[in-house]
Amino acid sequence: MRNAGGKSPPKIRAPAARSCVPEDLLDILDILPVATFVCDARGVILRCNQRAIAIWGRAPTPRQTYAEFEASNRRDEPEGASPGRALLDEVLATGVPVHDAEMLILRPDGTRVTVSANIEPLRNADGKVVGAINCFLDVSERQRITAALERSRLLAREQEQRLAATYEHAAIGISEVAPDGRFLRVNEAILAITGYSREHLLASRLFTHTHPDDIDADREGFRKQVAGALEFYSIEKRFIRKDGRVIWISVRSSPVRDDAGRLLYLVRVVQDITERKAAEQRARLLIDELNHRVKNTLATVQSLATQTARTAPNPASFRESFEGRLIALSKAHDQLTMHHWESADLRGLLSAAFAPYRGGTERVIMRGEDVLLQPRAVLTLAMAFHELITNAAKYGALSVPTGRVEMHWHVAPCAQGLRLRIFWQERGGPPVTEPAQRGFGSRLIEGGVEAELGGHARLSFAPQGLRCEMELPLDVMAVTT
Repeated sequence: MRNAGGKSPPKIRAPAARSCVPEDLLDILDILPVATFVCDARGVILRCNQRAIAIWGRAPTPRQTYAEFEASNRRDEPEGASPGRALLDEVLATGVPVHDAEMLILRPDGTRVTVSANIEPLRNADGKVVGAINCFLDVSERQRITAALERSRLLAREQEQRLAATYEHAAIGISEVAPDGRFLRVNEAILAITGYSREHLLASRLFTHTHPDDIDADREGFRKQVAGALEFYSIEKRFIRKDGRVIWISVRSSPVRDDAGRLLYLVRVVQDITERKAAEQRARLLIDELNHRVKNTLATVQSLATQTARTAPNPASFRESFEGRLIALSKAHDQLTMHHWESADLRGLLSAAFAPYRGGTERVIMRGEDVLLQPRAVLTLAMAFHELITNAAKYGALSVPTGRVEMHWHVAPCAQGLRLRIFWQERGGPPVTEPAQRGFGSRLIEGGVEAELGGHARLSFAPQGLRCEMELPLDVMAVTT
């Protein structure tokens, strides 16, 4: 073997004294593919090849033992026997070879090289150990690769654990489904949404608990996805929970394929959209109800205008009466809007109507249980209470500082079913006399309660104060809370 300059590499030979190691063994070191050195029974380095010198970073001096050579490179290291020297001494002393032993070599420039060493004893014809041959391979790069692979493995494991934790504890439901519809994996959110246990779902099929009316559309999308005719699809469908409750869920299905494009499984992301569906339904009902109410309100306004005009002595009186009735109608609408046009509280309706006249705590007294009124009853009673309050403010108890209005109501059973009874009593106002003829307000109170609500109302013009009694069927106009 020759070096780059064309000359043979230098050879490190034993001292002139005769060696017990065969000379032909020393001559073949340079053709070995690994770093190698040979020593005698005392550890003196007889020959080393160029690969060994490259790893050591320098050549040993003549007649130098391996212990001395290694110690010269370890002068900055803590005292004590080096791993390489200890291994060599053990082989020379016992004749037992050492295989694949990793040890650290310190180079003159301060760098470190990890090598894997194999040390075999050399024996003479009598079997006596006369030296050793040490072959070693630089495994630093392998160690770096191994360490990098280990770091990558740990990182991959950490990422896998993080993804598993994210998958398991995600706020949305996630499931993995085989192409034949079997559940392969489900997370906690799926269990919460469906109410079923993990064991139950993993033992069941994809459409087992889908509402019968919604199975076909989902099954067709799933079939196309498995066949490769459809990549992604989304669907909203009804699902029957374990407790029997029907809920709405949103499903987005995506395929997972291998490098060859073969379908492995499908990932389905599931969300409970029951509340959203209910809100949409309420919105539709509200729009329908508003359309209906707008038409009714226009008809009511037209009727109020016509009736007010018939009884108003002059335009100013018409304007005052008509505006008051429109404001009362508007306040009733406000109460219904606060409850999504589903109901309104009787006490809240009265409080809003009395608000301009409650100058003191004793001017208006209201007693009664909580009653929710249906929209039809709200508008009718709002107009009736407006007429009573307006009359009391102009001519009755609310027209003087000492007057007051007492109202109380309760639900009572009777032969026709439950009835809501409302009592209005004015006290402390000017003396009352019964009018010669009934005006629009009286007709609106008595006629409206009967025509719109199927109940009846009666006005009593007693001298000590106006009294009004209403009795209304509870089942068609109100519910108790």
